[in-house]
Amino acid sequence: MQDLDSPLLDLRNIRCFVVAAEYGSLSSAGSALGMAQSALSRQVSQLESLLGCRLFHRTGRGVSLTEIGRAILPRAQIMLQTAGQLVDDVLAQRSKPAGSVTIGVLPGLSRPLISRVLKRLLLAYPDIRLKAIEAYSGEVENMLAEGHADIGIFNRYRPLRHAAREAVFSAPLYLVGRAGASALSKEPVRLSAIARLPLALPARPNGMRSYLDEICHRRGLKLDVVLEASSGTLIREVVLNCDVYSLLPHHAVADEVRAGTLAMSAIKDPVLRQTAFVNATRKHPLSSASKVVLKVVVEEMRSLDTTVARSA
Repeated sequence: MQDLDSPLLDLRNIRCFVVAAEYGSLSSAGSALGMAQSALSRQVSQLESLLGCRLFHRTGRGVSLTEIGRAILPRAQIMLQTAGQLVDDVLAQRSKPAGSVTIGVLPGLSRPLISRVLKRLLLAYPDIRLKAIEAYSGEVENMLAEGHADIGIFNRYRPLRHAAREAVFSAPLYLVGRAGASALSKEPVRLSAIARLPLALPARPNGMRSYLDEICHRRGLKLDVVLEASSGTLIREVVLNCDVYSLLPHHAVADEVRAGTLAMSAIKDPVLRQTAFVNATRKHPLSSASKVVLKVVVEEMRSLDTTVARSA
């Protein structure tokens, strides 16, 4: 227990430290917090004085964390998040759920899902604020484990031995390319044929890539991956503008398929599916607002699953 006569941590100092670390610049952090750079610098210096160590290296280009700064940053972020949830929970007890909720969402699901979730929240819970971060499954699960996301949506591709969580969405993958591309037809395409095509796929580590690599290794196939990308938006962009293909679910390119700019073919031998799961972080208790958003996300994911099943 902390000595009552010893100096206490000030959340203002902690917030300035965290934002400066995230921006890598005192001036940018000050702008983000609506305060002068000199005032923010004083707050950081007060924290350094209290802890008796330097948290940043100051350079002409900005600031970078010292070894101690890197070590305490995750705990400082959790302190701010916990304090914010305390305020959110008190507000929720007084009125409707309120506060900020962070969602880690897969690139292929973000476009149809987040607008649906936000539309419902604006109508029923206008005091909830969403922060949506696009990331592939591995990164989403890391965000949940570290408490950087309250809710996360991630995929599995290989059959599960046991369902630790209930799947909320399942969809087949298609070979996707520009409309009129020679490799696309009404007949399903075999993986052996896909291996001969120039592909744009998610960068490793990635669940789909791992599963594809495993299948190809067993069959003596090698994929021709001309682009690895960490963004689903970038993959859609190059497929639209270059003579390359990708493996994507229908909902990820539904607008382009309807517009006639992209086309797709079913895949066989094997049929590839992505199964999506929703989970909440265990790093900290969920706020009332997070519980509301979790419920809405699960409902909209299941609704999306029904829509995709009808269009398939």
